[in-house]
Amino acid sequence: MSDRAVSLITQGEEAARELPMPVIAYFFITFALFLVALAVTWSFRNTAYKVQAPRPSRPAAGSQEVTHEGTSGTGGAHR
Repeated sequence: MSDRAVSLITQGEEAARELPMPVIAYFFITFALFLVALAVTWSFRNTAYKVQAPRPSRPAAGSQEVTHEGTSGTGGAHR
């Protein structure tokens, strides 16, 4: 092997770095961020119901309503 290839191989081994924190710290940070995102999502529950357009009210009991009965005179009964 050439000297250059050997020097590149040995530099690759030395390039490994230590993490700045223990691995469990990354878990705790990620879990805390997940809980914050969950709290933000939970705070917006039922907001669609609060901001939706009001529905038209139902007609009063004494008003004329459109019925969908058959015109054959059987009172809507099927044979």
